[in-house]
Amino acid sequence: MQDILSLTSSLLDLVYRSQEDKCPGPQWNAMCRTCCEYLQISCKCPSQGTKVGYAVPCCRNALDECDPCILHQGCSIFDNCKTCNNGTWLAKDDFYIRGRYCTSCRRGWSGGDCLTCGEVIQRPHGHVTLESYPINAKCEWTLQVGKGATMELRVSMISLESDHSCRYDYVEVRDGDSLTSPVIGRYCGDESPSPIRSSGNSLHIHFVSDGYNNDDGFFATFQELLTIKVRCACMPGSQASLNVSSQNIIEYFCNNTYILSGDSKRTCQKNGTWSGSQPLCVRACREPKVSKLVRQKVLKYQPPSRKSPVHKLYSASIQRGTEADTLEKAFPVFGDLPPTFHHVYTSIEYECVSALYKHSGSTHRTCLKTGKWSGRHFSCSPVCGKLPSASPQNFTEVHWPWHAALYIRLYNSSPLMKDQRWQLVCSGALVNQHWVVVAAHCVVEPGRTEALSSDDLNVVMGKHYLSDLRENKRLQDIQVSILIHPDYDPYVLDSDLAMLKLVDKARISEYVSPVCLPYRQGGEVIAKQAFLTGWPVAGQHRAHTDSEATRTGLIELADVVKCERQFSKHNVPISITDNMLCGRQHPLRIILSPSADSQPTLGLEPFHPSRAEDTDSHHAWELLGLVSFRYDLQGCNPDLYTVHTRVSNFKNWIETNIT
Repeated sequence: MQDILSLTSSLLDLVYRSQEDKCPGPQWNAMCRTCCEYLQISCKCPSQGTKVGYAVPCCRNALDECDPCILHQGCSIFDNCKTCNNGTWLAKDDFYIRGRYCTSCRRGWSGGDCLTCGEVIQRPHGHVTLESYPINAKCEWTLQVGKGATMELRVSMISLESDHSCRYDYVEVRDGDSLTSPVIGRYCGDESPSPIRSSGNSLHIHFVSDGYNNDDGFFATFQELLTIKVRCACMPGSQASLNVSSQNIIEYFCNNTYILSGDSKRTCQKNGTWSGSQPLCVRACREPKVSKLVRQKVLKYQPPSRKSPVHKLYSASIQRGTEADTLEKAFPVFGDLPPTFHHVYTSIEYECVSALYKHSGSTHRTCLKTGKWSGRHFSCSPVCGKLPSASPQNFTEVHWPWHAALYIRLYNSSPLMKDQRWQLVCSGALVNQHWVVVAAHCVVEPGRTEALSSDDLNVVMGKHYLSDLRENKRLQDIQVSILIHPDYDPYVLDSDLAMLKLVDKARISEYVSPVCLPYRQGGEVIAKQAFLTGWPVAGQHRAHTDSEATRTGLIELADVVKCERQFSKHNVPISITDNMLCGRQHPLRIILSPSADSQPTLGLEPFHPSRAEDTDSHHAWELLGLVSFRYDLQGCNPDLYTVHTRVSNFKNWIETNIT
């Protein structure tokens, strides 16, 4: 069998079919025309893992892209399902049109699509929470306090899609108990509104999200406001007494950008005193959320040290104490804060937990008086094209961490034997934690463009030896879904490229990390030599053992005209396209070349002299090609050329699908 590189989407399996005479009726969007195609989407029910799916009609736009006739949400429509219905896979899919996706919903959600939430809350105080909301959600809450009382609503956190008039995702508060009550305000973005007071004992909250972006949601609290005054005191010369017949509790809140330090509730006790201590409202910042890949260090509160001319003049006039003492008085610290909150001018330093990751964002952030953090959010992502520091100097012995082994399930054809086994058929290259690229011919049947069933394919990362027994502790066995390049020609093998989306993302380690994509889209390949790596697979005219490691060799890249002449010389006429590369070497799997975008690997000079003047960049390994086909004459003849898919011509397509 031939080698393959494939692309897979973790939960999407796209197949286009022509349905020219079966376009849906008026219940679909007006974008639908008389000529339609269908986007079939396969998903999994979150709680059970069972497969569900549906079909969405779409039409080709001016860029030959398939635009859905409605704004479908992909597999996200199942996020709130506890158990799911199955799609009908028909043109006029009642499953999709009527929104009957779920048989039961996760807690807090309701409806056939599990996109409805809310309740009536009748109590003196409480809260309303909406976390990580889905798209196309609609929720309503009615808040009611005691008869004759009013209430105050405080939105302490809000994170919704931002828009100057809040047309898309928003929270709308009405002064009453229904959608017909007067509107107090509509809110979105991340700026919390001022406290909201009702004129009566009810408030109505209406939340809407559209079919695009979604954020973290919002959190709000409400408190009944009494019209009577409660006084707790001890009368002189007498025992403690209360002016009311029972204990009273007061609760404290702070305005925006302030955090409560101290007791939030105090009780009027029988001895005439209030429990606890008087709380304070202090400026503070909630600690930014970071991933497990980030290591952080909280630095002690440090007053600002920058001096303006006024600061210098003021400092010069101070007779006693240091400038630090003066700044401490100007910016005092009050009390303890709740967990995950920090005082103004507290700083946090960030770094990635491993050299296998690179960072983006600010490495040093400070809590400002506005309640926001300085700088930008810090995150870490895998470094591409970097070999472990302990790699051998001899490249034929290197463990290439982006090398992916592609297996296909084989079934025994005998009716008496129903066993099955997995066969290594191709090599692929990991381009990020979710995607592997392979040659398209590896994941289709000969002469066809439809992908094989994803259930019959498996990717193994971290593999170096053919036998799994030698390295089973570091292997990652991952299921995939498949995306074939739309221009793939199974006869000429033009655009011989596919992508495999990993159902579970690859865990980065010294044995597993991504390779870099080419520096730019298209253009000439300047490198004259490159390394080729892969395993021997079935049918390659050579016996091998399970203890055999991956093989690596240096190949010479040649002009495609030489390939055509050689094939023609042996009476094998072929068509070489601009999407192909030629190399003279034993046919293995993937071609690599160190690029001038990352630091030198094991001291090698870059194969791209035109970029060598970029002395501030570092050198890394980049993916140049994938084995497509070769002329087989008496086994492996080093003088014969192998044709490869030119990956640089597909850089934009790959990046569009993996982001």
